[in-house]
Order: sequence, then structure tokens, then C-alpha cells
Amino acid sequence: MKLRALGLYVVALLVLGACSNVTANSPANQPASAPVSNTEEADQPAQPARPDTPATAQKESEYVAFEGGLRAYPERRVVEMDAWLLGSQTRPLEYLLVSPGGNTHESLFATSASGLHLKRALEIILLHEGKVKRSGRGYLDKPLGDRVKLSVRFTHAKTGETTTVPVEKWLWDHQNKGHPKEVGFIFTGGFEQYRPDLNRSLFEADMKGNLIGMWRDSACVLDNDRDDAYLPDIYSPYPEADGIPQAVRGVSPPVTLIFEPWPT
Repeated sequence: MKLRALGLYVVALLVLGACSNVTANSPANQPASAPVSNTEEADQPAQPARPDTPATAQKESEYVAFEGGLRAYPERRVVEMDAWLLGSQTRPLEYLLVSPGGNTHESLFATSASGLHLKRALEIILLHEGKVKRSGRGYLDKPLGDRVKLSVRFTHAKTGETTTVPVEKWLWDHQNKGHPKEVGFIFTGGFEQYRPDLNRSLFEADMKGNLIGMWRDSACVLDNDRDDAYLPDIYSPYPEADGIPQAVRGVSPPVTLIFEPWPT
């Protein structure tokens, strides 16, 4: 019996040794410098993905969708918003953009997206709201926060082509007798307050329905830091803008507003 047990022990040692030898020589345990079978591939350095490769194009087309036709593209750092041009507007503007319940009679654009969602979309593309908040309407000190480039994409009324222009091209500054300076708008972030009794946050821009201010309004998500923006009745629509779409049978033409970080 002792001899039989000793024989089984020797056989077990031989089997373990064979398994250990196979594992040590498996591909997973080869050193990083192990040669590849194709010597031509071994001589070629790794190539970065081209910007126009399908994988890159797919990543740049991915977006986070919000209600009301609002889309945030993290890879491109762009936010797009479906909106309507209030083309019959001729009186001075207090707002550039309003949502349901906002002052449409004093705004150039309207959207069904919420202000809180616009704020979240801008945060997704890594923009930062102002840490110091202003208060009221027509405040003197300029708003603080990241600067945002704002463009409008539309179907040109004459050529029928899709066209994109800075939103300032559709505005008129009565103080300076020309288009406003193309400096975009400031991401102030507005005011968001959690109400324990309601178990939800209240966002002032949505309670009032006003999202982007022309005459400064601290409740807006984006506000105007131009020198004369503390004054009312400075800005008006510019109906002579090239190719600006017109309302058809009273229906406001659709446009797309494009928000981007200000170029540095």
C-alpha cells in the first residue's frame, strides 16, 4: 500500500509540472515585447483614429436629449435647441428667448424646452455658471459666468439653403445704431432653490418663463453683459437680416439655436 501511495504521489507531481509549463508558455504570459507573426505590422507605429472614421463620427453624433427639442452633444461641446422665430415682433426686446408662460410679446424666440434643462445641457458641455449672482432687473454690475456663443440655424428665405449666423445679425442696437457686438451671452445659471416642503427644486427662470435676457434679468439662465444692457428698450429685432424667414399664415418659422463655449 505504501508503494502504491508513493506512485500516485509521483504521478500527481508530474501532472502539476506539465500544467505549470503550459500556463507559463501561454500567450497571456508572454512578455510585452513578444514578436508578432506579421513583421510589417510590428514595424508600424500605432495610428490615432482619424477624425472622419465611423467610430469618431458616431461618438460626435451622440447626444443627451431633453424634452422640448433640446440636445447636448458632449463630444462636440454643442447644445442645440428647437425654437420658433417670433417674426412679427417689432417692439423693443426685453428677452431673447422665452419658454411657455414667458413674455412672448417682448422676445425674439420661443421654445418648449425648460430653462432648467437648458442649464443642465450647458453643464454637460462643461460650461460653468457664475458663482456670484446679481439680483433684479436692469442691474448695473455685469453678470458673471462662462461666455456662450449663440448662433441661429435656419432655412434661408431666398436660397432655401440651411444657413447659420450669429444671433446678433438678427438684432439691432438703438444706442449704437448697428448690430450688437458679437460677444455672445453670459451663463449666469439663474436661481435654483430646493423646497423641502415640496420635495423638489424651483427654478426661477421656469416660474417666469424667461430664459435669456436682453435687458438684464438675474432670473434668466443666460444674461446680457454688453455695456448698455442695464437700460431698457435698447435692442429690437432686425427684420432686414439677410434671408430671415417669415411667418406663413401666422405660423412662426422654426429655427435651431446653437450654444457653444466662446472661442478662446
